[in-house]
Amino acid sequence: MAKKTVLWWGRFGANYSRNRVFIALFKELGWDVQFFNVKYCCALGDVEYLFRGPKDVKPDLVWVPVARQRDAMAACRWAHRRGIPVAFDPMISAWDKKVLEQMKWKASEGRAKRLLKKETKLFNAVDLMLCDTSCHADFFHKHMNVPYEKLRVLFTGTDETVFKPAAEGEDPPHDPKAPLRILYHGAYLPLHGTEYIVEAARRTQGLNIHWDFLGWGAYKAATEEKAKGITNITFLEKVPYVDVPRVIRTADIVLGVFGTTEKASRVIGNKVYEAMACCRPVINEFCTGYPPEAKDCPAITLIPPGDAQAIVDAVVPWINKREELLTLRKTARDFFEKHLSMDVIRKQLADILSEMGF
Repeated sequence: MAKKTVLWWGRFGANYSRNRVFIALFKELGWDVQFFNVKYCCALGDVEYLFRGPKDVKPDLVWVPVARQRDAMAACRWAHRRGIPVAFDPMISAWDKKVLEQMKWKASEGRAKRLLKKETKLFNAVDLMLCDTSCHADFFHKHMNVPYEKLRVLFTGTDETVFKPAAEGEDPPHDPKAPLRILYHGAYLPLHGTEYIVEAARRTQGLNIHWDFLGWGAYKAATEEKAKGITNITFLEKVPYVDVPRVIRTADIVLGVFGTTEKASRVIGNKVYEAMACCRPVINEFCTGYPPEAKDCPAITLIPPGDAQAIVDAVVPWINKREELLTLRKTARDFFEKHLSMDVIRKQLADILSEMGF
C-alpha cells in the first residue's frame, strides 16, 4: 500500500504541544508529513503555494493546525480544487475568545456578529473539524452550526519524550515535614483563574503549604500584584520547555484551571496532561470533556470553578496524609496511560482517518 501524505498548512508553532503530538502520531501511523509554511499572506496562501509550495508533494490530506483560522480558507480553496479533503484543528474559536472568554466585545456588537458569521462560514467549509474535548464539539455545533458529522474529538496529549516518569533518583527526596508544595504552571490565561489560586494561598498562610507559580503571559503581572504580601507564594524563574518536568516533580500536587469563563469548563488543560504524565495528582474544575473515569480517579480532584475555598479544601487534608499522597503518583500515571496518553490519541486519530477513507 502506497504511503499516505499529509500536508501541514500555514503559519503554526511547530513546538506547540498539540502540534508536536499530532505530527509524531501521523508518522507513527505510517504517514509522510510535509509542510507548507505560509510566509506572506495567510488569506492568499493558495496563491503563494504556486510560487513557494513544494512542487513534488501530492498530499492525500491537508491539515490546518491549531488556531490557524487565518490559513484555513486558502487551504480549502487550494485543496478542494484538487479533490483533497481538509481537516482543521482550531482548538479555540476567535469569537469565543473575544466575546465569552476575554469579554472584550459584546455578542450584540456588529464586529462580534461579523466575526461569528465569518467563523461559521469557515468552520463549515472544511471537511473535518478536530476538537480537544466533546464540550468543544458541542460548542461548535451550537454556535457555528457545524454538523456533528464533521466533528471529531482528538485529545491534546503531551510530548511523552519530555513529560514522563522520573528516572531512578530524579525525584526529589521525600521529606514529610517539608511544606506541601502546590504548583501552578501555565500562560496565566483568564480561563486558568490564577486569582483564585492566589486567594487560596492567602487563606493557607500559617499552614505547612507552599504555592509555586511557573510560567509567563499577559496576566502574570496582575497575578503578581494580587500576590503581594502573601508569604507562602513563590514566582519561579522561567525555565526551558524540557526542564518543566523537573519543576513538576518538585510539586506534591499540580493545579489545572479554575476560571469562570465558559471556555474554562470545556478544556482539559495542557498542564493536566503534563502533570499526570509526570506522575503527579491534579486538582481541576469539573469538565464534562474528561473521560468518565476521571470522576472516580483519586488522583484527580474535580471542584467547582471560581472557588478559592474549594481549592483550599482540596489541598489542606493532604498536609497530614503525605504518605498516602505519594501513592497517588502511580495512580496518576496509570490514569494517564489508560485514558490520556499518545497510545489513546493514536487510536483516536487512526479511527478518524479510517472514517475518512484512509
